[in-house]
Amino acid sequence: MMPVLAYVGICLLIGLIGESRRGGFVLYFLLATIATPPVALLVMILMTPRPKHPKKPAA
Repeated sequence: MMPVLAYVGICLLIGLIGESRRGGFVLYFLLATIATPPVALLVMILMTPRPKHPKKPAA
C-alpha cells in the first residue's frame, strides 16, 4: 500500500510542477500515472520552450 501512495504522491508532484507549463496539471499528472514519472519529467523538459534572446537594436 505504501509504494502505491508514494507513486501517486510523485505523480501529483509532477502534475503540480507542470501546472505552470503548457499542458497543465492534468496532462502531466496523467502522463506520469500512465507512463512513469521520469518519462513525464523528460517530456516536460523537452516541451519547455527555449528562452528567446532579445533582439539587439539597430545602430
